[in-house]
Amino acid sequence: MSLLGLIPGSPRTWLLGALLVVVFAAGWAANGWRMGEQLAEAEKTHSDTLGEISRAAARQVSDQLDARVQSEQLLADLDSTKHKELTDAEGENERWRRLYSGADDERKRLRIEARIAAADLVVSKTTGSSGLGDGASVELSERAGSAVWDIRAGMIRDQKKLEYLQGYVRTLTGQAATTP
Repeated sequence: MSLLGLIPGSPRTWLLGALLVVVFAAGWAANGWRMGEQLAEAEKTHSDTLGEISRAAARQVSDQLDARVQSEQLLADLDSTKHKELTDAEGENERWRRLYSGADDERKRLRIEARIAAADLVVSKTTGSSGLGDGASVELSERAGSAVWDIRAGMIRDQKKLEYLQGYVRTLTGQAATTP
């Protein structure tokens, strides 16, 4: 008994069935080959896209690093400049303090010229109108005169600190630095 006798149908039917299987397998192979090409193309496109994203991110990081380095340099320059200005101003104040403390008793009395409203002056009964009177001179004691230099030194430090902080904020926000 032959194999063909065990399976119903004629050899022609078998041939047709085999041909159908071969065509189906060829179609499947062709479709798989085409899908493989599409998959390879999609993989290449994906790889190219990832490369572009990576290069863009690297440029962005590089730009941010450059901006940070520039900002740090501007802040270092600002710090150096303002520190020198503060040191110079404090030195000038100390020079004045030494001149004051080394002066004779007459010159140690710090005199302040002021314009005082006539109504605030002790006036005689004959004075009738109020307005700005002539300049009046006020003399401070040696101790009070010394305190003036301390106050002046504090004002200088505060002013320089304020200028530094304003420059710091301008640098961080990218505003053009303007000197007050």
